[in-house]
Amino acid sequence: MNAANRIEPEEGNVIALVDASTVRLHILPDEVMTVAEAAAHAGKTTKTIRRWCDEFGISRQMRKNSPVHVSRIALDMVIHGDWPALERLKAGDRAHRLVMFYRVLADLD
Repeated sequence: MNAANRIEPEEGNVIALVDASTVRLHILPDEVMTVAEAAAHAGKTTKTIRRWCDEFGISRQMRKNSPVHVSRIALDMVIHGDWPALERLKAGDRAHRLVMFYRVLADLD
């Protein structure tokens, strides 16, 4: 594993980044954004948002040709480069303070 594929959390342990293609992100209904809404929120193009969805695993699509749902809090984590928080979210640790911070930031709690 090279340095680009790991993060150093506060505790000092090295953890590997999860391959986005292997984790299906659970998105709560109040976190759902369309790709267009996500692009407007991030100030980026829809092409960039779709690339981030693939690269970081911050969206879900139920079936082929169905709408892509982007997680608002996961998108904010990517915008801020907060990889430890994104890993906590993907691990399902929604009660962790890093994840809760983004729910409060998005005015969801």
